[in-house]
Amino acid sequence: MGAKLLQRRFLCTNTNQQQWKDWGIKQVTKSNFKESLSELKTHIQNSDFIAISSKKTGVISSSPCKKVLPFLDTPEIAYLKSKDAAERFQLLQFVVCPFTLSQSTGSTTKVVAHPYNFHLFPRDELNLGMPQYTFSCQTSQLTALATKGYDFNVCVYDGISYLSRVQESLTKGRHANPSSGYSVNSSSTPSVADEIFTKRIKTRVMHWRDACITKSKSNGSEDKENPAEALISSLRKLILGAELYGSRPCMSIDVCNERQVQLVVKMSRELFDDLVPLVVPDKGRGVPKAVRVVLTSSKEDKNLLERELQDLEDEHNRKFRGFREVVDAISASQKPIVASNCLNELTFLHSKFLGPLPQSFNEFMCSLRMAFPHVLDVNTLLKEIGSLRKADNLPAPVDMEIPHEVQDSEGKNQGQGQDVLHTSYFFAQLSSILKASDDTHQTVYADLVSSAEM
Repeated sequence: MGAKLLQRRFLCTNTNQQQWKDWGIKQVTKSNFKESLSELKTHIQNSDFIAISSKKTGVISSSPCKKVLPFLDTPEIAYLKSKDAAERFQLLQFVVCPFTLSQSTGSTTKVVAHPYNFHLFPRDELNLGMPQYTFSCQTSQLTALATKGYDFNVCVYDGISYLSRVQESLTKGRHANPSSGYSVNSSSTPSVADEIFTKRIKTRVMHWRDACITKSKSNGSEDKENPAEALISSLRKLILGAELYGSRPCMSIDVCNERQVQLVVKMSRELFDDLVPLVVPDKGRGVPKAVRVVLTSSKEDKNLLERELQDLEDEHNRKFRGFREVVDAISASQKPIVASNCLNELTFLHSKFLGPLPQSFNEFMCSLRMAFPHVLDVNTLLKEIGSLRKADNLPAPVDMEIPHEVQDSEGKNQGQGQDVLHTSYFFAQLSSILKASDDTHQTVYADLVSSAEM
């Protein structure tokens, strides 16, 4: 309670309320997600901290198991309550705000913040068949959102979907595209069966490749084939299994197991400089069913094909991950995360974007540490102030700059997500008082324990 009173005192004595309303927050939906993601990644890399906040369909679970839990929370009990809420309710908004701290004039701290408010809604956009999304809602939460002008139509029709890392791993293999990035295990010793299979496939590929090259040369010197040559060419294509991958000739080689995939890919890469092997998955089972060998006309053409395949793979991954690309970018940056209630925010984040929540608090911390090693809870930092709790006006002036200019299309939604600006502003004040700097970041997961004890 003391922490919340002090936070209110901070915001009331140092912040012009009209100023909060004037600060623009970029609203991100499906229509502008791709370009916004690129901007956000740049801001994350240039930031000192990343503040987060979210809006949910509920915050307190009314499940029977919660009613038997003790009134006084231990870290374990607080985690179980947050876990139950994260599994029942849904995120509607997730606000990310990379920001930097610097000394302005005198004792004034300057904050440069780049807030992004992502509108979310889980849906089966790719017809994956999983997962089936169901979630609970609290009328008080929905009423509060509606009172603040939240547009539920934007959420439902233009909200960004996503898959967690676990969900992606379960579905990606069954809906994958042909890929050239297959890694070959070269440590195993080939058996007699391997050698026979490799020799047979090598002979078949050589005949097909020579026929394609011969036909390409003959097309350059002859405008028309006679009927006999046309018949022979058609029969050759039928026997050798000639196909086209775009405008390039290719041939599909059926495989029975993973070992045969490795043999075909290894043989194609080692013996032929102009061939690109693509592993074709069985979309019903998620295992390789064939290797498609594509013939390129030159080294430049081969490089072009590999870039095209990589672009297709990246686009495919983006469709699978959706908003989780933002979470992955935050995790990859290893920047400190700042929130006003880390336990609540991070249980939701783990449940929706990483995977199912562990059963115990210690397991949760270990799992979360792998993705987000640095976490700062402003409520925990308040405890460090101690003797300053009774102060009415703490000398911690902050100059906050929001470079984003509000667009006409953002309209009435521009003010949504301002909680993250309050968190960033408040953290800057606390950092100034506690003399925090890049050399004094102490972000072990004791912050989460302290947050759970509140």
